Amino acid sequence: MASFDLEDFLARSTDASFADTTLAGILKALPPLSKEGPWIAGGALRRTLLGKEPESDFDFFFRDAGQLADFTAALESSGLVKVRETAHHVHYRGKLGDSGIDRDIQCIRFAFYQNSEAVIDSFDYTICQLAFDGKTLTLGEFTLWDLGRRRLAIHKITYPVATMRRMLKYTAQGFTACAGCMATILTETASKPEILQQIGITYVD
Repeated sequence: MASFDLEDFLARSTDASFADTTLAGILKALPPLSKEGPWIAGGALRRTLLGKEPESDFDFFFRDAGQLADFTAALESSGLVKVRETAHHVHYRGKLGDSGIDRDIQCIRFAFYQNSEAVIDSFDYTICQLAFDGKTLTLGEFTLWDLGRRRLAIHKITYPVATMRRMLKYTAQGFTACAGCMATILTETASKPEILQQIGITYVD
């Protein structure tokens, strides 16, 4: 794994200032992140690094149930509305910052994490292994390589059915599955009969 100061990383790699990004404006309107959590991870960071607008939802991860409860209470106090709740996440929607655009905030709760490294270790694809604590960007070992090549490679499979659905989403975004990606997903799916129980699970990112 690797870590960088996000402001410095963006300035060196894109000549962009993090303060001017859509993501920075959204985070400014939310409860603060910290090294001890909460953390934002996944797609919103990936799109920001690629110089694209973070058009999908924003996924937040937590150290424990108390930290999650404080975060969601702050969201509700700021006017965001809970639109969905499952065993895996709580989904809020509302306007953040000055854009006037409704944003989707997902508070992940199917697991809690000791640190940002544990958060990114839980992701299935290497291109999703990005987490931010308000200052430091933490990346998987192969994340930047695979982002640069627009390559889909497996880090870990926990929910094979959801990983397959996400593969279709990412290929539609221009990423190409590596030679072993499909084989790994199919092998994991075929070897675990209980996988059928996961069809309804909505994974993050």
